[in-house]
Amino acid sequence: MQTQTQNPELTREKAEEYHRELLCAEATVRRKIFESRSRRGFSEGIKFGITAAVIFAITFVGMNFGAYSKQANFWFANLHASEITEIKVNQVATKLDKIKTKKIKPEIVKRFELPALFAEISPPDNRLIIPRLKIHAPILTAANADINLASWDEIEEQVQEALRFGVVNFPGTAKPGEYGNAFITGHSSYYPLLSGKYKDVFALLPQIEIGERIEVWQNQQKFIYRVTEKYEVSPTETDVLNDSNDSRLTLMTCTPLGTALKRLIITAQLVENA
Repeated sequence: MQTQTQNPELTREKAEEYHRELLCAEATVRRKIFESRSRRGFSEGIKFGITAAVIFAITFVGMNFGAYSKQANFWFANLHASEITEIKVNQVATKLDKIKTKKIKPEIVKRFELPALFAEISPPDNRLIIPRLKIHAPILTAANADINLASWDEIEEQVQEALRFGVVNFPGTAKPGEYGNAFITGHSSYYPLLSGKYKDVFALLPQIEIGERIEVWQNQQKFIYRVTEKYEVSPTETDVLNDSNDSRLTLMTCTPLGTALKRLIITAQLVENA
């Protein structure tokens, strides 16, 4: 019986081809594993981002809940008021249509006015009042703050302490009713765990309108201002503190709500000294 011998070169080629096939198969498996991990990693990254965004949003709203609840109540109150006004207008129009169809006899009505029995009572302290926004806050000064001698850090510390109890007439600026720039600042929102009942006193200040009435009681005297400007500045723009050549009231608070990215500035002119 004759034995069949194998060609060594053919055997080596087959081995090399088999090895290449194994390498290709291994590369394919690795690529598929990598693609699967990439897809899974991308999906997990999206899930993590969404979860982090939701947690951040809940935490942010929770920390500024008082200010946001004020804005929500203001919005719903205005919405309800507009609906009631529309209903009343429709009712009045209907009544007028009915009256037009009837003959009305002219009558002479004697008009008289009752004299004012009570004078307006001034608050015991200095006060800032914006009736439409229901802002009613005492005006304080930063105790012992010397704008010429103290450092800005010391002034800021004293202002922050005073803001716990109301809004603050910034040291170095005019007093309300005086000639010059009476600059008043207040919180729109602040850390919920810190004490103080005026942490969101200016939460609704962004809703103020040009021409709106602002009342200020200073030393038992009432001053009426009308809003003339509304704009935003960066925290580094301190020109808003500069004195003016008129009787001006400037209100400032942080914006957007819950951040200190910018400052909302409201300026108003003195129109009446009551």
